[in-house]
Amino acid sequence: MGIGAMTRGAGALVSLALSAGTIAHPAAACPTAEQGFRRLASPEAEIAYRWAPPALKAGQFFTAEVVTCRTRWGEAVHDIKIDAAMPAHGHGMNYRPSAVAIAPGHYRFTGLMLHMPGTWRITIDLLQGGRHTRLTHEVDLSP
Repeated sequence: MGIGAMTRGAGALVSLALSAGTIAHPAAACPTAEQGFRRLASPEAEIAYRWAPPALKAGQFFTAEVVTCRTRWGEAVHDIKIDAAMPAHGHGMNYRPSAVAIAPGHYRFTGLMLHMPGTWRITIDLLQGGRHTRLTHEVDLSP
């Protein structure tokens, strides 16, 4: 299912378009667990991310900090997207977050909210030229 089909309502998909050539290789090393970051990886890419606050709660706004650590093809990431959906319920978030590039390969998404308890699938999409890499993370917000 495409990311657009997973979101309804307010259109929670956030995209940060970047100029070509901006982040072929991040300026700094990938953040560590000691800095509060977790990693998501596939053969095509690896990112580090962290939430603020670190413990997510239903109905509470949070931010996501995302750092691109590795990309397979060496092309610049020209677009990054973040979204969240509840697969069991067939809906996404009710709010439209915003995005800011902090530094090359480093982004902050604000205004994210997982508005109800249950399992949420957070997707982070990296676009490089004509290539698309999707990384996912599930979050369980049990009542």
